[in-house]
Amino acid sequence: MKNRRNYYRVLQVQPDAPFEVIRASYKAIMLELKQHPDLGGEKWKAQVINEAYESLKDEAKRREYDKMMLEKYTNNTFSNSGINRALKITSYCSFCKRPLSRDDSSKGCCPTCKSPLKKFGVDQFERECKRSGPRIKKSDKFYYYTTWPQKGNIAEMIDLSRNGIRFKCFSKLSHGMFIKISGSWLKGIVKINNASKSLYNGETEYIIGAEFVSVTFKETRGVFYSATA
Repeated sequence: MKNRRNYYRVLQVQPDAPFEVIRASYKAIMLELKQHPDLGGEKWKAQVINEAYESLKDEAKRREYDKMMLEKYTNNTFSNSGINRALKITSYCSFCKRPLSRDDSSKGCCPTCKSPLKKFGVDQFERECKRSGPRIKKSDKFYYYTTWPQKGNIAEMIDLSRNGIRFKCFSKLSHGMFIKISGSWLKGIVKINNASKSLYNGETEYIIGAEFVSVTFKETRGVFYSATA
């Protein structure tokens, strides 16, 4: 294949997504997000999106692409027995969609985009915390990334909880999209759950609600809980 981009990342789908999801995401990107040249999108971006869709909608081409991805990122051998969407590896990075081996997962972050791989889960929260609190208002700026590599865009946090975050930005982020966030005291991957827009100083501003897929905090003490009951 001429293009070595991660086609699953281009189409914003998980590597085990069925064709119906891939087709719906392709249409949403081209039409709703206006990446089609007739709607103002850049021609080269549309070509990459079309190439990704052509490769993943065809069963044989998708199998060949999965084989290439497996051999590129892991030492595993691709199995020709049956349709192997998960490539028989440990997992994928939720953000950049890199296939991860067991060794990658044990290191705690993706070797490609450096995103954390483990979620700050309920069991960890209850084990570490003496007293938990509700959603906390928090004003702080951080960077978010919709693809990798990318310079990053600035967003402003509104509030957060152990399950997710709300923030405002000036870019439209679609429901179900996975993005990377990185700030002075947190880093992680979030999945967009909802978005609303409003006007701020004459500009369109988006209020985004997202859930943590994986996240690490520089300090959890004092953010979500106190050490005394």
